[in-house]
Amino acid sequence: MVDFDRVVQNASRVVENANRAIDDAGRSVGGFVRRAVDRPVDARKPQTVTVAAPRAQVMQFWRDPENLSRVFGDRVRVETVEANRLRWTWEGPGGTTWDTRVDVTSEGLAFVGEDDADTTGPRVVLAVSDAPRGGTAMTLRAEVPVPDLVTGALTFTALYRARALMQTGEIPTLQGSPSARESEGDA
Repeated sequence: MVDFDRVVQNASRVVENANRAIDDAGRSVGGFVRRAVDRPVDARKPQTVTVAAPRAQVMQFWRDPENLSRVFGDRVRVETVEANRLRWTWEGPGGTTWDTRVDVTSEGLAFVGEDDADTTGPRVVLAVSDAPRGGTAMTLRAEVPVPDLVTGALTFTALYRARALMQTGEIPTLQGSPSARESEGDA
């Protein structure tokens, strides 16, 4: 005769162990992803990403302030002040606003801030070139009035978001995904 209570208890233990193993694996993978994403990026060193799009499309994309606001994320808002002039608003800690003119260069685009008598203004430079195996290489360097670590992370993130937007029409996110929920230990 089969002892169903014992079978149910054993099945419950197996499920508990499986859930624990899944949670452990999730924490392990989450830690790996967090370390990869959160790794320091040197702001002085330009970041480069290749996109499967022609140069003209890349240049047009980066001239649109709405696209700039989307790729720089929740912390930066970019809006047109007048033809070839943009206003950048940093909404993070110590938020600041600066204006830039848009210069088309032989290498790509330069968003150049007003030079003060004592300091050079903010500068975001996008260089575009043909990628070795097709597509366009985008190289971004920023010298802006936010901390270097933040600037490096923003340029890195902006390039990947730009590539995603140009290739798929959307920016990948975990927002609203059950897998992005806080675990009990994080609350």
